[in-house]
Amino acid sequence: MKTDLYTKTILTVIAIALVANVIQHINPISEANAAKTDFNKYAAIPINNDGSINVKVVSDMDVNIRSVGGSSIYGALPINLKEIGGSSFYGALPMNLKEISGSSVSTSYGIPVNIEAVDGSSVYGAVPTKEKQ
Repeated sequence: MKTDLYTKTILTVIAIALVANVIQHINPISEANAAKTDFNKYAAIPINNDGSINVKVVSDMDVNIRSVGGSSIYGALPINLKEIGGSSFYGALPMNLKEISGSSVSTSYGIPVNIEAVDGSSVYGAVPTKEKQ
């Protein structure tokens, strides 16, 4: 049986369509799909020019600091305050105590103070003081 040009053409078109159909479903590079994220849980935080962020604590928080910069903390916590409420201060730390351990503070009786260390050294007995000249 002899095949004519028409039959060869139709069979060639069918073969090309079948090959195209197979190639269409082969993907050598897999698609990248992002995981669904609940963006309501995240917010943008403004960062200062030096890379730090401003933090405002709005309630009491139980904190247990074991180390700072890889060094263990024993006794007093080393703190270096640069500003409070957006205002720089030098010298003594400005304080306005209204209550200590649930009891009101009266300046007529003095403020109860428990000093455990000065300049990293433990204090036993009297607190070392310096007079201003």
